[in-house]
Amino acid sequence: MQFDMNRTWSQAISLVKGNFQLLAIVAGAFLLLPTLAIYVLNPELLQLMALAADPRAMEAAMDALLPRLIGLGLIAFVLQMVGQVAMVALVGGERPTVGEALKQGVKAIPTIVGAGIVFIVGFVLVAIAVGLAVGLVAVVLALIGSLLGISAETGAGLAVILIVPLYLAVFVLELYVMVRFIMTLPVIVLERQYNPLKALVRSWRLTRPRAWAILGFILLLLIAYFVIVMVLVIVLGAIGFAIGGEMSAGSVLAFSLVSSVIGAFVAMLLSAILVSMHQQLAGGEVAPELELDV
Repeated sequence: MQFDMNRTWSQAISLVKGNFQLLAIVAGAFLLLPTLAIYVLNPELLQLMALAADPRAMEAAMDALLPRLIGLGLIAFVLQMVGQVAMVALVGGERPTVGEALKQGVKAIPTIVGAGIVFIVGFVLVAIAVGLAVGLVAVVLALIGSLLGISAETGAGLAVILIVPLYLAVFVLELYVMVRFIMTLPVIVLERQYNPLKALVRSWRLTRPRAWAILGFILLLLIAYFVIVMVLVIVLGAIGFAIGGEMSAGSVLAFSLVSSVIGAFVAMLLSAILVSMHQQLAGGEVAPELELDV
């Protein structure tokens, strides 16, 4: 098993270029359009920016929209997952037709949902355990401080010095765990593993040798993505203020369109990255009987 950042990136770009038309069709239909449909069907969303100066009015408007947004969001999520799976299948080794890839996407939805539920439940349980442990450490430190006659202010400062690094370590550990399961989707699609638990375990096994390198690569991609989004927010916001003296509905709609297009392209690139990573980590290996080796 191996993982090379440069190879992953160059191979992903090559896969996107070689399959751009098919990927663009799927991404446009299953990722771009559902996102834009939410704004078209809920024009009130474009007016929320005008309420930014009045938090109560903005909260009331969001409460009124929330039930409808949840329903539309679930539909959009299912469509986007179907599209994401189809794109992974399209750039994978078997190269199915678009119709076959979409059928595979529909078939994979129950497994994706099941894997997500297992992951979230496990993550929440671990987070609760870690939170209790950190709280216990804080209590112990407070008791030690009181026994030693340390003032409350000094004790609080020492607790912060000791606990903040602990929280940072926990945050890094959470990112590490997320990376260990990053291969779940390609395992489901490319290895046709429709058992959610086995797909998660297989991902854990594949990423074990190169988890920290993968984490660094993902962080670099996230930083680049957020920089691009922030530049867009600044540019479109400046244009909106220059035209109307405020963030107009038109500029918000323009931002939604541009960000949706970028999101669709990112999804295309992500599909190719996942396929490239899977090819390197799996190395043509057939999935054995899975055991959770740490």
